[in-house]
Amino acid sequence: MGLRLRLDLGFLLAVAFSAAGWLGCSAAETNLRPSVLLIVVDTLRADAVSAYGTVERTTPHIDVLAHDGLLYTNAFAPSPWTLPSHASLFTGVAVESHGVGLHGRMALPDELRTLAETLTEAGYATAGFAENPLVSEAFGLTRGFEQFCALGVSEVLNELVYQTGASCDVVDEFERFASRETERPFFAFVNLYDPHAPYVNRDVNRFLPPGVPFLWTDRELQTTSYRLCDALPSTEDLATLRGLYYGDVAVADAKVGRLAAQARAASGRRPLIVIVTSDHGELFGERRLLGHEFTVSDAALRIPLVVSGIDATAGTRIAAPVTLVDLPASILRWTKVDGQVGGGTELPTRADEPSPTRDLVAWYSDELLRTPEVLGKGVAGNSEANDYKRKACGDGDRVFGDMLAITRWPYRLVWFDRYSPPELYDLSWDPHERSDQRVYQPELLEVLAQTARRWVETYARATNAPAITPSDAELDALHGLGYLEHEADEPD
Repeated sequence: MGLRLRLDLGFLLAVAFSAAGWLGCSAAETNLRPSVLLIVVDTLRADAVSAYGTVERTTPHIDVLAHDGLLYTNAFAPSPWTLPSHASLFTGVAVESHGVGLHGRMALPDELRTLAETLTEAGYATAGFAENPLVSEAFGLTRGFEQFCALGVSEVLNELVYQTGASCDVVDEFERFASRETERPFFAFVNLYDPHAPYVNRDVNRFLPPGVPFLWTDRELQTTSYRLCDALPSTEDLATLRGLYYGDVAVADAKVGRLAAQARAASGRRPLIVIVTSDHGELFGERRLLGHEFTVSDAALRIPLVVSGIDATAGTRIAAPVTLVDLPASILRWTKVDGQVGGGTELPTRADEPSPTRDLVAWYSDELLRTPEVLGKGVAGNSEANDYKRKACGDGDRVFGDMLAITRWPYRLVWFDRYSPPELYDLSWDPHERSDQRVYQPELLEVLAQTARRWVETYARATNAPAITPSDAELDALHGLGYLEHEADEPD
């Protein structure tokens, strides 16, 4: 009951602040450069946001922003995990160009210009606040921000510290930052980690299936995420995991409401743009998988994207396919800041705006696990013999090796370096990718397969460069959050 009351109160406050922000703006005020609050809710599937119409009241605060602004119904991440997606979000550069997450590169290359650098040079106050330790200085993702605060791995994994004594309470730190910046417009980035596994057993969670008891110990809950393929949990357990996940989503949404209200209060009469999105999705049994590794399926790539506060018709739903790579160019346009970051396409702001045909590319790679220097540090390789996460998976599951998804709306080709033929889906009526169309669309399959081969050749040339070995600190962070396995990690 307490969580429900807090959510409803936050919802009403968000509505009040939203209404206040749109009434009574003078011409002089609209000439002020807007402040920007960019929120990434880590691991948030699009269909976990109630504004998308699949679930009810999981995200009332995000729903308010969507009601006042734009909701993109076909937004995609360029990767199914944190580091590559944030690298693209901050630079407007595709994964195969920045290389983060490929062939051992974990840190953002120094030569790439970031959105924060451009906005700082344009006079914006810039700050970042991250609950995910991967979004940190160790991986080059803080470059350009005047200040940045991120949680450590131990704080994320230790729920008691995380709740009561963390070094960076992102909501409180953002409020302090925004309240100090009264003269300059601000650009603030916030990463919220709550929906990321392992999910939290909460005393009150109205999203659990009826009659579900208090199920697992924390250890059991953590190891459940490793039960893939032939070891996939039962239908009942999958429903419980999804309910736990929705409970974490609701907690993150409450933070979104607080952040948006604080930003509105701090902005005063200055225009405010609030953007809510995610870095990737999450699987709950799709393709016999849990989590967001070993796949480029739609459940891992389809993300929410809501933009509130720009000059557009409120409540507009935009079906044009878009990607995180597009956000830097769009933010520069909306803030009227000269400069270029990356090569993304500006986001459409009208439902009827023409959408050029283009390919949205997403990568997943086991390449880090193949780096000899990394394997020498006790990190498990990617073979069935020593990869305990995929021990119950076989070739029919197509979960080993590199994967590439090319979305040329409404079709998506999925290419695998270890398996053939590639897969082809029509996302307009098959978003769950259950009906392979390669037999029915052989000409399109060949065209997209040729495109995939060109991308793979580009990628292969890049991998001929000397392997980049992650530092011990990078490996520790990746291992602590479950992205890397150590040889002694296998659960009992």
